Amino acid sequence: MPTIRVPLSWLKEYVDAHGSVDDIARQLHMSGTEVDRIERPGGGWEHVWVGRIATLEKHPNADKLLLATVEYGDGREKTVVTGAPNLAAGDIVPYAEVGATLRDGHGDGFLTLRPRKVRGVLSEGMVCSEKELGLGEDHEGILILDRSLAVGQPLADALGDPVLVIELQPNRADCMGIVGIARELAALQRVALREPKVAKLRDELDRSRLDVRIEDPDGCRRFGAAYLEDVKIGPSPAWLQERLIAAGMRPIHNAVDITNYVMLELGQPLHAYDADRLRGRALVARRARSSESLKTLDGVERILSPEVLVIADEDRSLGIAGILGGADSEIRPTTAKIALECASFEPRGIDRTAQRLGLSQQSAASARFRLNLSPELVPLALARAVALLIEHAGARLAGATDVYPAPWHRPNVKLRFSDIQRILGIEIPREESLDALARLAFQYAESGDTLVATPPAFRTDIAIAEDIVEEVARIVGYDRIPVRMPDGPLPLHERHPLEELREQVRDRLVGFGLQETVSYSLIDPAWLERLTPDGSPIAPGPIRVQNPTSGGQSVARPTLRASLLDTAARNLKHRDGISIFEIAPVYLARSGDLPEERWTIGVLVAGRALEQTWLTQPRAWDRWDVKGILAGLASAIGAGSFSGPTGPAPGMHAGRSSIRLHEEYPALMIGQLDPRVAERWELPADTFIGEVDLVSLLSVVARRTAAVPPRYPAALRDAAFIVDEPVEYAAVRDEVVGAAKELLESITLLDVYRGAQVGAEKKSFALRLVLRSPTATLTDAEVDRVMSRIEGRVLHKLGGTLRG
Repeated sequence: MPTIRVPLSWLKEYVDAHGSVDDIARQLHMSGTEVDRIERPGGGWEHVWVGRIATLEKHPNADKLLLATVEYGDGREKTVVTGAPNLAAGDIVPYAEVGATLRDGHGDGFLTLRPRKVRGVLSEGMVCSEKELGLGEDHEGILILDRSLAVGQPLADALGDPVLVIELQPNRADCMGIVGIARELAALQRVALREPKVAKLRDELDRSRLDVRIEDPDGCRRFGAAYLEDVKIGPSPAWLQERLIAAGMRPIHNAVDITNYVMLELGQPLHAYDADRLRGRALVARRARSSESLKTLDGVERILSPEVLVIADEDRSLGIAGILGGADSEIRPTTAKIALECASFEPRGIDRTAQRLGLSQQSAASARFRLNLSPELVPLALARAVALLIEHAGARLAGATDVYPAPWHRPNVKLRFSDIQRILGIEIPREESLDALARLAFQYAESGDTLVATPPAFRTDIAIAEDIVEEVARIVGYDRIPVRMPDGPLPLHERHPLEELREQVRDRLVGFGLQETVSYSLIDPAWLERLTPDGSPIAPGPIRVQNPTSGGQSVARPTLRASLLDTAARNLKHRDGISIFEIAPVYLARSGDLPEERWTIGVLVAGRALEQTWLTQPRAWDRWDVKGILAGLASAIGAGSFSGPTGPAPGMHAGRSSIRLHEEYPALMIGQLDPRVAERWELPADTFIGEVDLVSLLSVVARRTAAVPPRYPAALRDAAFIVDEPVEYAAVRDEVVGAAKELLESITLLDVYRGAQVGAEKKSFALRLVLRSPTATLTDAEVDRVMSRIEGRVLHKLGGTLRG
């Protein structure tokens, strides 16, 4: 958030604020102007106050000591024993109460004050010398303060100039100047605001002296300029330098200091140019020419693009508008003529330019231009700066101009008084609401329940009814809004099927032993060229990021494959095998619309699957593993098969991979990576990948309902079928299911046997069948009939026989 420093004395120049600096900070903070901290000039002066010597008497038990009764506000009085020779009744002095930590007046350390008896009289606290306060070395007498100081205020407020460090919300551009903070405080405390009085400049600048133009009205909304002669460059007045330092800026010379002073005061940046160095006697707001270069004030030669808004003369750029000035036109000690620029820029363009040129470190000016400053500040700030240059630099005004092609119109916001109660939840009287708006300089008209409010010219953040309600709330006090529990009905839980499916898939894949990875959605475009042997794309052209942080993150990935391969390649340098998955969106371009975001599952296995132990033999991952993982996933989540045809998968092994379409979209890709692609990624040749489109998967997932527990017992039967060697288990399983129909609850493959007992070119599948009827207990006869149908079907369809 933007931050400004507000010296209290500077703030009080514009508003007669009452209360201590802590009170002021609290009021601002509670109205939405966040005070981050208060920086006090005598940092360690806690519990030190401005006091008054009410009475002064001799100590009854010591000739050289005195008893001073000290008043320090709110009826507080303490007795202090002192030997200071310079005190008199009525003197205003620093009083440190018990608990204060001060410098030791008789040494170099510090001491914390405690009540103590001095010659039989209790002394509570201390009246302080310069040395004890760290203001000097004098310890012979007490520091006598000005009698005009308010008794009871903190000494840090009385002797120094506290600084409020304020963090602003980005919409409050009107508070980027000290006058803006004063305006807030005046509204909160119901006191008058004293804005700087300046005479309006007349638009009468001779173009032969200075030609001011806007060639890009979208980037530069208003361009004011003044031409000054007989300028004498030198040091600024001491008071101005002190204020700049307190506000966090370094004084340079009067011309630059005055532009900075006005920026801090009003919030509107300005820039001064050496008029004699302007070619063609012109100041132009335009776009940079292609490959135009500019050496900026930081000494860097920058190549500009046509997207960059610049301030230029007739021949060359003088500075990057609103961000950084150029070195050629800066004010020099010999400068006698100044072209003073004060402009209003479109804030988003300033922000984009700063990021494009790597100037994200904000200057005081760019921090303000990045906000939506009111164009109405331009003539006021220009006139204020001209007046100060005349007063403190001996300048003479030769003319001024104000180019404003499309004036900004303040909105009229319509709402109902009842909206205030509806939004805030409390009733605020109509008169109090109108008073709050009046204190904030809003104009308004009312009729019945209808209110039309118009913000002041310096407020650019007011657009809708809720903005008006917020202004009322923060002025009458957020503490008026009660804290209470919601009493309305709770909203019904809204199901998000895709999100639920993602969580199910994630749980299942982790349960299968895979490790989840998370990678960036923005990738290196060079990765996509390495996904096929010849560099041809596996997906339509990727979406490029306009302002990438680096070339390695400049396109939005159209596939998870590149991320999986990169993760696998880096991990396999330190281990023998890997099994990973990622669930993330991929991004596909759509003509004339936002990109399509498709959530995708990516699975990769490569290298060794099992290590050798006394129970297991080492084994590498193979394509049946990745096929089994996805088949197990489909079974676990109740997914059916995809409806479309299969085809070749680019970048994959031609004979060991395929893509299946579903509703004309690639829904499933599975297989072995092309060994040439694996080599390009420094991966094993046996690298296997599966990709599943989650949207397509969701369309084939059956909706699950809670199953009713079975009422009748199951019947278990084991059977072994001898079939020819080429017959697959899936074929046997399908025939069993077809014969048993709804009575088959489950089928399990127990064993596969090949040997002399079944004959050559034969094998035996041992199966366990669980049979159950939903309507009655199965009898032995009914089970035998089912087994007879199964045996007949396997014999008829597959030529298989039941093994005895």
